[in-house]
Amino acid sequence: MSITIDLNDALVQQAEQYARQHGQSLAALVEDYLRQVVQQPAPLAPAVQELYGILSLPADFDYKTQRDEPAR
Repeated sequence: MSITIDLNDALVQQAEQYARQHGQSLAALVEDYLRQVVQQPAPLAPAVQELYGILSLPADFDYKTQRDEPAR
């Protein structure tokens, strides 16, 4: 299917350059992006669904701080 859309010239030039650098056409780049946008996320595995939401952390919990502290 062919469509016509109006886009900013500079954006199209940048996108064409990006596509060339990655070995694909602009049409393929746009098609890949649109496919990602409309895809439904994969459902969680049953084991993951069982674990989802079982932890309750304080509102001010900062995982980065906890991750960076040495284990005691």
